[in-house]
Amino acid sequence: MLRLAAVLFCGVAAACKPATPTESARDIVVVNAEPRCKKLGVVEGVGGNADSARVDALERAAERGATHARLEPAHPDLEDGMTIVVTGTVFACPSPNEAFPPDGYR
Repeated sequence: MLRLAAVLFCGVAAACKPATPTESARDIVVVNAEPRCKKLGVVEGVGGNADSARVDALERAAERGATHARLEPAHPDLEDGMTIVVTGTVFACPSPNEAFPPDGYR
């Protein structure tokens, strides 16, 4: 219900600013393949559009200490039909070379 209220407020407001990620969220590397790192779990981001839902997912990933995220495409929330959802698996990687070794996996 809280998510619905936030989306409705944004929809009624004259000018909703685009979601701006925090520095921690901007530092997260979004990947297409699952890295060889510690899996922290799944996050769900919600918003009034795909961009704000993606930023929300990255913010939640940052709160969990993630360095990498594999995000799924945005889709409508099936419960309310108005909210956009982005889910993803998040990882903590000690270094970029451990996540995706330059010589490939052996």
